[in-house]
Amino acid sequence: MPLSTSTRRPDFFRYVVGRGVSTAGTALVNVVIAFAVLAAGGDGLAVGIVLAGSVLTQTLLIPVGGVVADRVDRRTVVVLGNAALAAAHGTMGLLLLLAPERVAVWMFGAAAATTGAASAAVQPAFQGLVVQLVPPAALQHANASLRLVLNLARIAVPGLGATLGAAFGHGQVLLAAAVAFGACCAVLAGLRVVTPPRAAGRVLTGAREGWEAFRGRPWMWGYALAGAVAVPLWLAGYQLLGPLVLAGRANGQAHWGWAVSAFSGGMVLGSLIALRWRPRRVMLACVLVQLVWPLPLAVLAAHPELPWLLAAMLVSGTSLELAVVFYETARQQQVPEELVGRVSSLSMFGETALVPLAYVLAGTVADRIGSTTVMWICCAGVLAVTVALLPVRDVRRLRRLPAAGPGAATAQVPERPTSEAPD
Repeated sequence: MPLSTSTRRPDFFRYVVGRGVSTAGTALVNVVIAFAVLAAGGDGLAVGIVLAGSVLTQTLLIPVGGVVADRVDRRTVVVLGNAALAAAHGTMGLLLLLAPERVAVWMFGAAAATTGAASAAVQPAFQGLVVQLVPPAALQHANASLRLVLNLARIAVPGLGATLGAAFGHGQVLLAAAVAFGACCAVLAGLRVVTPPRAAGRVLTGAREGWEAFRGRPWMWGYALAGAVAVPLWLAGYQLLGPLVLAGRANGQAHWGWAVSAFSGGMVLGSLIALRWRPRRVMLACVLVQLVWPLPLAVLAAHPELPWLLAAMLVSGTSLELAVVFYETARQQQVPEELVGRVSSLSMFGETALVPLAYVLAGTVADRIGSTTVMWICCAGVLAVTVALLPVRDVRRLRRLPAAGPGAATAQVPERPTSEAPD
């Protein structure tokens, strides 16, 4: 499909390429890190600690990362952050390749903490760069185009990484990931982006400004509050309980692999739909499409035969991708450019804060009352908090800026949500 004038700009194309190879690097790490920890002598608890360490570090530092993204040149932040990711994974890759007998589990923990800190700086800066590169009216098309590339990378790279890991070893895959992060640095170092003068100030002052912008928009903090419950419940059901439910079935592991692929395919489909579908009431559409997001959890709990599961995963992936594109577009259009990093970091903080606890509780409770029962609880919880967003007035009435057209490049981001139009 042809891109709009705004999304064909060389600098935005460079940004998409850079972020795409960074996402590929992350996908390579994710597909082998658990097996690498086990190969180094760790057990399931060690794997959990390494994974949780990265999430916890990112969660604790992402509010600071949001302030940094709004006070420092964002291109510099993403380049340095990806350089840190390249260094951490490159070091572990070399150790596994050259001296595997000396690799200890604590080294993976240290690398995980480093990557969590780097991600806390990189993710808000990535969000802010989109706003600097794309006019407000073209943001939905830009977000859909970007996420289409990222989702394609997430589909293609894990299988390649697993194959490389089995054939050559975990160290080589981590080195390949380090090369991907390094390539991101090289691509984005040449990005031409004008950074307006930033007001100097303390970190706490900057964080307070971001908090005021965040809490002054009920549609935003309401959605973030729902996400603080829905995301941990979804991940507990999808990443932890889903494999447990299928583990005792014939070909369960293979079926789960197909199900994950169907979910990723649904996300690609959602990106393609978002290139065309531009609902005027963008947050209302965001919440409505999200109502079918927990469908796979219900299928896994009630009737986990493969055809039903594949269909549910496809629909769920499509709905989640549409919701993400709509929400990111609304946030980028409605928040002043100089506050995007801080406001984005608060949303990310809410989504990840309870994830480690959800993993622990879901696994513990599932051992006592069964995975299927906990899966129903997760499904009901995700659906309930999503439905609870519908009565929020600003969620129902927030309007997307018009599609890009003549004069779109000079459109301004409104200081307040454009939700004054009558129902």
